[in-house]
Amino acid sequence: MTHAITSIDSQKLDQLIELEWKYIDSQKKLWSLLEGPQDMEVLEHILRCILHLDLTAERAQDFRECIKVQNPDGGWSKNSGEDKTSMWITTFVALKLCRGNQIIQDPEIQAAVDKAMAYVLSTQEADGHWTDPEWSHLDTTCSVTVFQTIYQVMLDRQDDERINSARKRGFEFIVNWQRDSGIWKDDTFHPAGIETTAHLMQYTLAPAYFMDKIPYAGKMCLEAAESLAGEQAENGSWDNENMDHTMDACRCLMLVSDTFGEKEKYAPIIEKGVRWLIENKNPQGWGDFIDEPSNVERTGDGLDTLLKYRRFCSNLPMAHFWAFSK
Repeated sequence: MTHAITSIDSQKLDQLIELEWKYIDSQKKLWSLLEGPQDMEVLEHILRCILHLDLTAERAQDFRECIKVQNPDGGWSKNSGEDKTSMWITTFVALKLCRGNQIIQDPEIQAAVDKAMAYVLSTQEADGHWTDPEWSHLDTTCSVTVFQTIYQVMLDRQDDERINSARKRGFEFIVNWQRDSGIWKDDTFHPAGIETTAHLMQYTLAPAYFMDKIPYAGKMCLEAAESLAGEQAENGSWDNENMDHTMDACRCLMLVSDTFGEKEKYAPIIEKGVRWLIENKNPQGWGDFIDEPSNVERTGDGLDTLLKYRRFCSNLPMAHFWAFSK
C-alpha cells in the first residue's frame, strides 16, 4: 500500500481486515447456505467479501449452493426457503455468481446466471424501470443496471444489444428522476438521499460511462460526488452517524474519484469517513449505528469498505474491484 493518500497505517488496516473476516467466518450459521436456510441479502454481502479477499476458489461451494435455491422464474427470494422472487435480491445474487464463476468455471452456475438475466430482461417496465415492493424504483433499477454491466464485462458480451438497450432505458429513467443539486432523493425510501445517491453513482452512472460512453454520465457522477462530500458531517460520518450510509458514501467516492482522476481531491474526505468507521466500530463487527450490536450484514459492508479502501490506497484501478473492467 502506498502512504501517499492516507495516514491510516497499512499494517493496522491489514490486521483489521483479517480480524473482521475471521469474525464473519465464525458466524457462518448466520450467512452460509451450507449451514441452513439464509437471508440472501446477508449472504450476497459476504460473497462480495469472499470475492475481494480472493477466497472464491476455496469457498466455491458457498456460491454453488445459491443454485439450489433459485426460483423457477430465474430469480431469488430474500429468504432462501421462500418462493417470492425479489428483483433486488435476484440481481445482486446473480452478479456475485457471475463474478465468482470467472474463477469457479461451473456450467451450472453460468446457466443460473443466464436464467436470471432472462428473467430481468422480461420484467422491465414500459418507462424503463424495474420494480420490487421492498425497494424504491431507483434502487431496484440501479441494481439491475449493475448486474447487466457486470454480466456483459465478465462474459465479453458488450455487443448484446438487447441488454444494452434495457440498461440504457434504466439509465434514462434514473436520470429523469428528481434531483436536488446532485443528490437523488426518494421521500419513501431514505429521504436524505445519501444511500440512494451512492448506489446510483456506482451502479448506474458509472456503468453508463464505462459501457455506453455517455459523457454526461461522468459529469453527473462528479456533480453527485461534490454534493455527497458536502453532506459529510464534521466527524466524518454521513446521515446522522448512519454506519451503512457512511460506508456507501465512502465506497462510491472511491470508485468515482479514481475513475475520473480526482483521487487527490477526495482522498481526505474518504479517509475521514473510513477513520470514523474504524474508530466507532464494535470490538467485532459493526451495527447499524454506534453502540448497536453488530450484525453480519453491516459487518460485511464494513469489511467490504476496508477492502475497497485498501485497494483505493494502491495504484490498482477501482473499476476492477467493481468488475466494470477486467
